[in-house]
Amino acid sequence: MSNKGGYSAIEIDDDELQFQSFASSSNSPSATGNISSSNSTPQPRPAGFGTAGTFDPNRTMQGQAIGKPIWSVEYYSKFFDVDTSQVMERCMASIFPKDNFLEVMGGSPDLYGPFWIATTVIFVLFVSSSIVDSINAFLSSQPYAYDIRQLTFAFGTIYMYAFLVPAMIWGATKYFGCQPDLLEMLALYGYGLTVWIPVALLSILPWNLLRWALVLAGAAASGVFLVRNLYPVLSRAEAQTSKVILILVIGLHTLLALILKYKFFAYNAGLPGTDAPTETPAA
Repeated sequence: MSNKGGYSAIEIDDDELQFQSFASSSNSPSATGNISSSNSTPQPRPAGFGTAGTFDPNRTMQGQAIGKPIWSVEYYSKFFDVDTSQVMERCMASIFPKDNFLEVMGGSPDLYGPFWIATTVIFVLFVSSSIVDSINAFLSSQPYAYDIRQLTFAFGTIYMYAFLVPAMIWGATKYFGCQPDLLEMLALYGYGLTVWIPVALLSILPWNLLRWALVLAGAAASGVFLVRNLYPVLSRAEAQTSKVILILVIGLHTLLALILKYKFFAYNAGLPGTDAPTETPAA
């Protein structure tokens, strides 16, 4: 060390200079092994993400429903895993039965559509019959009050047909070895009620002959829809047994159409060219 002009100078031989390379440490076998092993093991995706890494709320709902007890709400969430476009497609397929409805559902029947369709039918039946009754009361100069018994009767009739009847048909076909699917049976009957929504709305018109034509058309469309999709299941049983069950299906369906006609569509609007409104006799 020397002192030149007030500055200290340090003299170091070239032999004492050593340089270290840090690049080799990243290429060492141990480091390389750690990196490759970490990359080779795929990391699990969070729940609700598809293969493309996009979030899918339906996948999340299905994942939450797996392993849940039957009495929990999460267990039934998978039965309502549909969107509006799917429900509308299935509704149109039930009104215009061109393809097999089970193929339209793509192996994923739901309860969302059947529940809301049945509820909508109940609401439309009550509203349409109430509108006509109010018109009759107005034309007859009589006071009018909503008949809540109509709503109660509609609830009982439609919900029984939408859920109890298919459960009975499912039990019968299962007993005879047809191996039906309960959820598919409920979906068939639920979506089969779709045609009664426009029928109920158009039955507000005052012509009884038109109402009969609407009821017959609705019964025929929904009946063809049911028979066409139930027959492959019923045909798995013996010929005589399948005929009996098929007659039962058609009979219950015809009974529903007659109940709707005489309970909700059998009214007189009291307009020119139609029958006179029925007057309630004085007590």
